Amino acid sequence: MTRIPFLRPAYDALSAYGWLFIGPVPPPERRPPLTGPAPLHPERLCPQRPLTAAEHALARQLRG
Repeated sequence: MTRIPFLRPAYDALSAYGWLFIGPVPPPERRPPLTGPAPLHPERLCPQRPLTAAEHALARQLRG
């Protein structure tokens, strides 16, 4: 495969020109780890009830 020698400098020039308008990409947000449902989520608003038989079976499957 032959390379065309002017393509890389042209790409670099266009890329640098584009950065003038876009600017640097901001770093990704650092979010705190999830600790459960949000404060006003329905699971936090209802009182704690014992698990049903189906919920116990699901919990056993998840634990392994």
